[in-house]
Amino acid sequence: MKRIVLILILLLTVVQISLAQTQLEKDAKEIGVSVNLPSFYNASENHEWIFPAEATDEYPLPDLAQQYGTKPACGNTFFNAHFGLVSGVLEHSDHECIVLACLPPGGGRNNFRSFPKDSMQLATFEHINFGRIKRDFRYGKAFENVSEIEAFELYSMLTHYPLAKAQEMFNAGAMVSYPLNFKGNIYKDGFTRGKALVIGKNGREVYLYFMMTDTSVLNFEKYLEEFDGAFLFNW
Repeated sequence: MKRIVLILILLLTVVQISLAQTQLEKDAKEIGVSVNLPSFYNASENHEWIFPAEATDEYPLPDLAQQYGTKPACGNTFFNAHFGLVSGVLEHSDHECIVLACLPPGGGRNNFRSFPKDSMQLATFEHINFGRIKRDFRYGKAFENVSEIEAFELYSMLTHYPLAKAQEMFNAGAMVSYPLNFKGNIYKDGFTRGKALVIGKNGREVYLYFMMTDTSVLNFEKYLEEFDGAFLFNW
């Protein structure tokens, strides 16, 4: 009887710990990432995946066609369609930048072998899965996995950071960024520009979507440096 009580207490403790964790913390743990957010970011306390924008009667949640970009969307529907569910929302204390954090639970290493690659390409294709990047660009055929030729085409559209920088900042194998096209839509009444940062290691990835104003977009590199050590692959 005493043993059963101890087991029940242990199970209750595990459940309480799980409920206390935010979705961002749970997703980070699942892919082996330690989180240490900068103090000037206020993180959302959601315990499940959330859409980044409020759904309303005027701007309802997107349907599948809107999510894949084959059907137009605008306003909040556009942002919910473009980003889908995210792990958490981080708001900067300067009110000029909001970061949508997405830590996909799946992932996996690519097996692209048809084309010769230099050292940067080898690292990028080894550590970053291009599936979500393809979706962000709404590139190629919808509803299909990224092909090797699509990945090579997308590769040329990315900004690539030195491998040493990816290792130093995030203990990652590769790090890239690319601009986001809001197509004239405005996020939360002021954020008109965006840039994605992807850090990856062996197919596990952290996507950080920086939502910025026409002015703060010029400070993207500053915002990036503030995330030094914020997400560390611990394996």
